[in-house]
Amino acid sequence: MKLGTVSKQPAERFSYTVTYADALTVGDNVVSAAIAVTPAGLTVDNAEVYDPRVKFWASGGANNVSYKITLTVSTADGRVFQDEVTLKVKEV
Repeated sequence: MKLGTVSKQPAERFSYTVTYADALTVGDNVVSAAIAVTPAGLTVDNAEVYDPRVKFWASGGANNVSYKITLTVSTADGRVFQDEVTLKVKEV
């Protein structure tokens, strides 16, 4: 699912949190999360699970470049969610 587009300046360290509370059934919980970025050049820390939320931090990136951050989340019941955020780096 496309979550939207956010912006940051090249020198900023940016955090983003996705919540899965509404997508989980009773008794299910988020157990793991992986992250991928394209194109190369943006630093993204590993996704941290704070069930039912997943948080990651992004830093760096080149001015006037948009990066696609793909978050793949697995749950205890076997669900897999894949979400995308576009992060635009722009010096203001």
